[in-house]
Amino acid sequence: MTELLDEAADALERRVFFDRFAARYAELRHDADAWGEIEAERAEESSSLSDDSA
Repeated sequence: MTELLDEAADALERRVFFDRFAARYAELRHDADAWGEIEAERAEESSSLSDDSA
């Protein structure tokens, strides 16, 4: 029973986390300045994602 409750609590914590994450992300999309900063940061970091060492 304890294991079942622990699993349920973990699942709830994950759901709350991702629900809040999605809500905040939606807020950022509606803020043009904030979203522009995110896009600029992504563009800057995208060059570090390619691995040309091979």
